[in-house]
Amino acid sequence: MQALSPEVAEFVCSGVAIIVATRDGDLRPEIGRGWGPVVDGSAVNLCITARAGSSTRANLESNGALAVTCSRPTTYRTIQLKGSVLEVREPQPADEGRVAEHLEAFTAEVRQLGLPPEFGETLVAGELLTVTFAVEELYDQTPGPGAGARL
Repeated sequence: MQALSPEVAEFVCSGVAIIVATRDGDLRPEIGRGWGPVVDGSAVNLCITARAGSSTRANLESNGALAVTCSRPTTYRTIQLKGSVLEVREPQPADEGRVAEHLEAFTAEVRQLGLPPEFGETLVAGELLTVTFAVEELYDQTPGPGAGARL
C-alpha cells in the first residue's frame, strides 16, 4: 500500500473531477463518477455513482480492482490512484455530507470555465455506493512530458 503525501491528499479532496474505472473478469471496463473523497494514509473512501445491478457494482464486489483519476478542470493537473477495494457499502449521512461539500467545490471550479452551477448536479444524479480502497499505485497523469510518472 502507498500512503498519500499531505499535498496529494489535499489535491484529491479538493474540487477535482473524479472518474472511477472498474473492470470485469474479461477486462471489460466500466466507469463512474466519484464524489466526497476522504484520505486516511494509504486508504481512500469515496462515493461512486453506481445504480443497483450496474456493472460498476458487480465489478467492485467481484474483483475489487479500480483506478481513480482526479483532475482539476481549470489546470488539467491529474493524479491517478490504483488499488483494491477494502469495503463496499451503502452511503451514510456523513458520506452524503462529503458528497455535497465536494459538489460545491467542484461547482466553484467549473464555474471558472463558464459552466453553469447546475452542471455538477447532473453528474451526481443517481444512486451512490460508498467504497473504501487501498492505494497500491499512484501516478502523475497531468498532460505533458511527465505524464505516467509514478509518484
